[in-house]
Amino acid sequence: MLTGLDRPAIRNLRSNPALVAPPAKRRYPYVLSKKHTNMKKAQNLNQLIDLVHEAVYEVDELRACLEHDDEEASIYTPFLDDLDKMLRELHESMASGNYAGVGKGEDLPFMPLFKKHERNIPFRELLRTINATHREGYES
Repeated sequence: MLTGLDRPAIRNLRSNPALVAPPAKRRYPYVLSKKHTNMKKAQNLNQLIDLVHEAVYEVDELRACLEHDDEEASIYTPFLDDLDKMLRELHESMASGNYAGVGKGEDLPFMPLFKKHERNIPFRELLRTINATHREGYES
């Protein structure tokens, strides 16, 4: 077998292929989806409420960090207040029983804002998972 070079191409001379270890068992389950999230979707409404509550907490934590760093504040201020408002409204609707439900194929209201500022949101995987659960339904 010759290539365009003066020497032949390298080929595998082993009669039997090298052994490969089986994939390691993951400690936590994960889901690969079209949106590139590794977080597992919620299995019921209570878990979804917990995820939304966690997202509200992450917004509060980010806001607390920005109080001490004026340089980074300019990155997050264009979307932080709106995202905070939308997540709190979503959490309130879920907790009060006014939530429309999951699995209807629609994105949540914060997704246009999310897509615009996705690169700057540190907890983007969490928001993707919340939206995927809302759009596709609970994990079975």
